[in-house]
Amino acid sequence: MSKIWELDFYSRPLLDANNKKVWELLICDRDREFEWVRECPSSEVNSEWLAKQLTDCVATTGQNPIKIRFFRPSMTNIIIRACSLAGIKGQASRRVFTMSAWLAERMQSIYPNRDGFQAVDPNPLPLKVLAAQDPKPVPDALMGERWISVSLKAEDFADASEWSMDFGELLDISSLEPEAIISGIIIISARATALAAWMSGVDPVFLKFERNLMGDRTQMQLEASADARWVLANLQAPKDKEAIAQGAAFEKAKQNAEGFHFLAVQTSPDIENFAGFWMLKEVI
Repeated sequence: MSKIWELDFYSRPLLDANNKKVWELLICDRDREFEWVRECPSSEVNSEWLAKQLTDCVATTGQNPIKIRFFRPSMTNIIIRACSLAGIKGQASRRVFTMSAWLAERMQSIYPNRDGFQAVDPNPLPLKVLAAQDPKPVPDALMGERWISVSLKAEDFADASEWSMDFGELLDISSLEPEAIISGIIIISARATALAAWMSGVDPVFLKFERNLMGDRTQMQLEASADARWVLANLQAPKDKEAIAQGAAFEKAKQNAEGFHFLAVQTSPDIENFAGFWMLKEVI
């Protein structure tokens, strides 16, 4: 069972017998090897109730996660305090793809069959940030020397859990056809381990090549954590025309692969070990 859990604590499209919103707690691990579902009385929506549930969940599963990811900006204070009371690290992050998929399933097959159902929420766990931070440059000491655009077939990741990587995290890509092309970026750095450790700390979500309105400048940005944006490379036309074209191709391939792509960090492309490797996903 994986050591990172995902959590959502929020009202659902249901009304109880007193016409009050039904609140529900969902907890799962990244592979959904366990699922924890508990309803919360609307009068007990607080950090103390949630902390007790977290404690019970740890005791029942026999697992003590290294952290719990969540993404509900309006619930941040309650969830962070509850995690603290339960002795678990809570992290606001958009990297809650398992929870997002689980909620979508429940919106389709669970809630509509319940008494008091109101309406299906088309986006039960919105992961897009309306007011993201301005992009910041990666610390100078961690900047890579160069980057390479690569691609693999989905079937090439069948044994990815056995790859040698110091930091990283994979995602379930079983929804893709085996022949589907997944694009990726490899950053080459003499300080690959330090860069990978930093990236692990900021919780990478997805990569994006962002062009300015004039079309002459492009940034390779890393979206991370709850609302952070980091600049990994600045490209200027016409000098970086080829790299800008690679960025455009990367974006198209990402769209064709349900938003899946990957980021790797290595000291050299000729070695087999990854200092860091993350499967990423942009919610399209």
